[in-house]
Amino acid sequence: MQPQLPQLWLLDLRPLMQDERWRAFLPELPIERQTRARSCRREEDAARLTGAGFLLQQALLSLSIPVSEQIFRKNDWGKPYLVSRAVEFSLTHAAYYAACALDASPVGLDLEVPRVTMPVARRCFHPDEVSFLETLSEPEQPDALLRLWTIKEAYTKQLGSGLHIPLDSFYADLHESEANLYQDSRPIPVRLHEYPLNGLRLCLCSNSERPEITQFIPNL
Repeated sequence: MQPQLPQLWLLDLRPLMQDERWRAFLPELPIERQTRARSCRREEDAARLTGAGFLLQQALLSLSIPVSEQIFRKNDWGKPYLVSRAVEFSLTHAAYYAACALDASPVGLDLEVPRVTMPVARRCFHPDEVSFLETLSEPEQPDALLRLWTIKEAYTKQLGSGLHIPLDSFYADLHESEANLYQDSRPIPVRLHEYPLNGLRLCLCSNSERPEITQFIPNL
């Protein structure tokens, strides 16, 4: 039976980082990703790029898309896509995790560690978001900042434009268990699915129902 969409895959990269195990997966990946990984100055960055590429490869294989048909191009803003258009995907990595989303329609996925500060928010975010953040206590701000950043980046990835769209041109309305996007006070018709992850935040922007996370464990 063909696996159902949407799907959300997660890979813990720490086993791949041990004893440079990630290098065993590198030759199986597209040449462009191999080149990027080998050009990394830091070992952990190369492991993340390799692990993310391997996760995408395995996720596509689960949909019966053979490696020979996993041919990628980039749009005008640099977002990769499958030449066959057999499925839409989005890929992200941060710290010790890589994640991949698959769907029949465009998706955007972002994973981040806590790093956004209030000065960054005041410079980059929509005024309504800044006003909301300023109502929060100092201990509450870091997670709200992290939620906003992942939501906004996931949405720009779904659009296929990445950060070429100004982050202050739309805004997120945060609630405890959900969030919604607006532009010029009009709702943006997307679904935001948030996943707390050991101090990190993962956000999936799509037109589909919320998928459960599938943990992928490679044979090492």
